[in-house]
Amino acid sequence: MVTHIHAVTPLSGHRLLMEFDNGSSITVDLSPKLNTIRFAELADETVFKNVRLHQETVVWGDGVLKIPLFELIDVAVGGVYLAD
Repeated sequence: MVTHIHAVTPLSGHRLLMEFDNGSSITVDLSPKLNTIRFAELADETVFKNVRLHQETVVWGDGVLKIPLFELIDVAVGGVYLAD
């Protein structure tokens, strides 16, 4: 059975709660990435809270910043980290 992301919710501390259609969820802490060029704009709480889903990708604002689901899961489980 293939699991898909169902919802994404911004939390305090620059964390994201990702909920899946099978009922499981995972929290991803993006705060360590805020000092990088790629993710610097997420340091602004207003921008960070303006998160949405587009298929299996988490998108902020007008879509300039996008992170595929597999990259976020890697961050959450301590695997391969997002490129700076």
